Amino acid sequence: MQQVKTMKIDLISHICNHLMLGLTIGFALLMDSTMASVLPKTDQPNIIIIMTDDMGFSDLGCYGSEIKTPHLDTLAHKGIRFTRFYNTGRCCPTRASLLTGLYQHQAGVGNMTNDAGPSKPGYRGRLMERCVTIAEVLGQGGYRTIQTGKWHVGDKKKEWLPSGRGFDRNYSCPQGGGFYFRPSAFKKERHVVRGNEVLYNKQKDPPEGWYATDAWTDEGLKYVREAVEEKKPFLWYLAHNAPHYPLKAKPEDIAKYRGKYKIGWDAIRQQRYEKLIKLGIIDPKWKLSTREKGIPAWDSLSEKQKDEQDLRMATYAAMIDCVDQNVGKIVATLKQLEVYENTLILFLHDNGGCAEGGTMGRNTGKGICGTAESFALYGACWANVSDTPFRKYKKFIHEGGISSPLIAHWPKGINAKLNGKLTSEPTHLIDLMATCVDLSGSSYPESFKGNEIIPMEGVSLNPIFQGKQFKRNAPLFFEHVGNRGIRYGKWKLVAVKGKPWELYDMQADRTERNNMAKELPEKVKELTNLYKAWAERSFVTKNMNFIKYDEFKSPIINPLSTHYQLIINSLSTHYQLIINP
Repeated sequence: MQQVKTMKIDLISHICNHLMLGLTIGFALLMDSTMASVLPKTDQPNIIIIMTDDMGFSDLGCYGSEIKTPHLDTLAHKGIRFTRFYNTGRCCPTRASLLTGLYQHQAGVGNMTNDAGPSKPGYRGRLMERCVTIAEVLGQGGYRTIQTGKWHVGDKKKEWLPSGRGFDRNYSCPQGGGFYFRPSAFKKERHVVRGNEVLYNKQKDPPEGWYATDAWTDEGLKYVREAVEEKKPFLWYLAHNAPHYPLKAKPEDIAKYRGKYKIGWDAIRQQRYEKLIKLGIIDPKWKLSTREKGIPAWDSLSEKQKDEQDLRMATYAAMIDCVDQNVGKIVATLKQLEVYENTLILFLHDNGGCAEGGTMGRNTGKGICGTAESFALYGACWANVSDTPFRKYKKFIHEGGISSPLIAHWPKGINAKLNGKLTSEPTHLIDLMATCVDLSGSSYPESFKGNEIIPMEGVSLNPIFQGKQFKRNAPLFFEHVGNRGIRYGKWKLVAVKGKPWELYDMQADRTERNNMAKELPEKVKELTNLYKAWAERSFVTKNMNFIKYDEFKSPIINPLSTHYQLIINSLSTHYQLIINP
């Protein structure tokens, strides 16, 4: 009997946590949703979402880098730069979240593309039927929908194709990237497909001169021209695999940077840090994170080692340079087609710099770094530079893993007074679906193809585009391979898998140097309870024995009613558990 009483007390406490989370998020989303204004359908903007792979926060010129990115810098100076935009910390989860407007576990891609089975619905390794993609939603609203580049949200052949998730046109690498010049040079099987036709694979290489970054752009521009000719608005999701390892670039692009990195990672990090402060992107009171453990001082390297390291970073820079060249090509084409003014361009990264390859990186290929035959990774030493001024890398939930630039450029839709401005509002991948739905005048469905759809989690960014007040009162949540976190107000609670929670004041210490968890245990407890409630409703919790999909729904367009229903469902479920403990 005492056990039942204790269980009742625990469950009541747990239900109260759901109640607090539901009311907090519900009121926040209600406030935010009233700020968004839907454009008339006759004025639907074109939308281009460009995402790179494994780039750090400071790898663009307009975000502190020495790498030449003049076209992206121009978009930034004629648009808005977001300084606190977040991704999920890894490639597959980020793609799932971007495409669906949900947290990645809700979409079914909590980790990578391995299927953990029906008992773990957050880890099925593909986009599930309980979600819709941006293409499926905007396609219903009259858009021509285009995808080029890396797909990577399902490895089985039936899940390969963007055409199965609402894209009218695609030219894609279904499994990921990693080859650049030809698929046969990659260690694993890779395909390039147009529609459902396999064009290139290990047995058949592209023609001489083919380079993935150029190809994804050139093919996409063909589809853009087609849409403009048909007088249809278009959505183009361009997912570059650059600069993900292995590092491969065109010789003329590498030559631009050869020798520039011989001053070393310590000096480059310091230069970027100072430039970030000068640009106003980071606060001077945020001290530069210390050099990551195990990274040697540059001056301790031999001349031969310095030359090898210079070549690796020069190749990495060349890959980013090529992405920027292709952005220039896109802008020129939009102007030629006279659709530049009413095209929203969003540019972001899928996660932070990649520390794979060991501290100093490596090259296990047959050729020198940068060539088709090479297989080079730049390692933690340069990833620490890419993520300046933050800690950690890809896969982690510390700022170095989840912080991404976001450039928004839209001459017709962004208030001209905001050109070149920065916004420090915390925003997230989940907001891109809400933004696209808002601006396109499309309707987000409650059901699709006979399946009940989880309501989108994000908030439209349009108020920021208009210079209006935008305040996110709802928390942002993160989890990947056991690394976890919550961002709420000025606080961030974060932990590495198997380690205790750390607590940081993001206003005073965004570089996460002063852990306040021991000083503020009640704040840790409060945020932990919110995180646990989210993890339970969002399929993060791996033990799903008592949890069914319809008992833990996400915030909907009418957030208050949804969260009341969530609370009712939770009460009903827990009441049954009390009766039958």
